Amino acid sequence: MRPRHSLTALIAGLFALGACAPSGPGATEQTLAGTALDGCCRNAEFFPPPLAYLADPFAPAIGTLIGNIILRPGYLATDAGQQAVLDSVQPLDVLVLSSKGRLSGNMLPGLFGHFIVYVGSEAELRRIGAWNDPRVVPHQASIRAGARFIESDLKGVHLSTPDKALDTDRAAILRPPFANAAARRDAVGRYLGSLGADFDFRFDSGTTDELYCAELVDQVLPGLNMPKRPLYGRVTILPDDVVAEAAVGRARLRLVNYISGTPEGGAQSAGQAALTADLAGWWAAHQIAPTGQPEI
Repeated sequence: MRPRHSLTALIAGLFALGACAPSGPGATEQTLAGTALDGCCRNAEFFPPPLAYLADPFAPAIGTLIGNIILRPGYLATDAGQQAVLDSVQPLDVLVLSSKGRLSGNMLPGLFGHFIVYVGSEAELRRIGAWNDPRVVPHQASIRAGARFIESDLKGVHLSTPDKALDTDRAAILRPPFANAAARRDAVGRYLGSLGADFDFRFDSGTTDELYCAELVDQVLPGLNMPKRPLYGRVTILPDDVVAEAAVGRARLRLVNYISGTPEGGAQSAGQAALTADLAGWWAAHQIAPTGQPEI
């Protein structure tokens, strides 16, 4: 993940959380039972709990340091990659990103690590009747200038342009349901009304005064029933849990597309089967034993 990604600070958050025993995947384990991802995403506590206590006072500094180490550009950070994503989204789609070109993206539990939401262009927001919402009006200039995504990261909740938001390797595009047009318009307003909120370094879904990326989505659209799990003494939302449930069709978020970049800068719509295989493969290769040590 990038330094601006909300889960860029997850390492700091994990260190800052005290825990006594490894956690399971919570409700996701039951949701995935009997599917191609049965057994996915178990034992996600990569670091020994004592480190949590040692690093607690330095959590923001550790997260910022790790988040600023860039190994390479994202595979989708090209005109072709960005356009492939933009061609697949509509306002309020939730994108879950995988950024292994960042040190932070390689130290996090899972293939995916960050949520962003597509707000839309002026034309799209006019089409759904949200452009003149009082919560949207203060941000019209930014949207006209190209800011189409909203995310929560080390800078807090803010708008991002595609070249910033899509500097990533993979994007699972998930679509939430809405009862009617009014509910859709209200969700746009609620997202933009969250702009400026502080980032939650502790990744604690039990508090609402600060928001990490998945928590932002969960607060705006609580009816999605996004899966939560205990992790290092907190209840949090692990991105792979959300993607896994959508990949097997057992979530309110519907999988629309899975776009995977290539080292050469290309992009392909990989589809549900490829997403399921990629998730299963990542966890098989990185399975963490209950002791907190990777299985050999």
